[in-house]
Amino acid sequence: MSTNRIVRIVVGLALIGYGVYSGNAWFYLGVLPLVTGIINWSPLETKMGTCDPASGCCATPAANENTNSACCATPTQTAPKQAANFSFTVKKGKIEVLGTGCKKCKDLELAAKEAVKELGSDHEVIKVEDIAEIAKYGVTSTPALVIDGVVKSTGRILSVEDIKKLLA
Repeated sequence: MSTNRIVRIVVGLALIGYGVYSGNAWFYLGVLPLVTGIINWSPLETKMGTCDPASGCCATPAANENTNSACCATPTQTAPKQAANFSFTVKKGKIEVLGTGCKKCKDLELAAKEAVKELGSDHEVIKVEDIAEIAKYGVTSTPALVIDGVVKSTGRILSVEDIKKLLA
């Protein structure tokens, strides 16, 4: 466990303890560092480019080339790479439906699968229910739709037609 993560957990617990002891609002302030320490993701680190390498994120551009994590991924990583025989390797597209399994999340997943089927697209539809994975995208309202690593919609169910427009 990284030092940064341990510090966030300890500070969060300390603020919660002080808030409970003194009976004031410090309890609420302690929840944020505690949660970010537990799930090992912090929006501040993502913005500053200093993600923890132990969590799959990277702090240097050289390390970015070897990872596919959400906070370090760059658009150039998804581009097809040329092989030695001058043929291209085409990467299959990916649609991720982020949600914990509620009816809205399942409806969005079905709509995404139907849109892919109607378009004859080669996108793979994946359901992501792990809260830590969802948090890596910075999504706070589910269901969410992610196409090729980019969040396209949060907090609502898109129609098949809306999804088809996003894929086109």
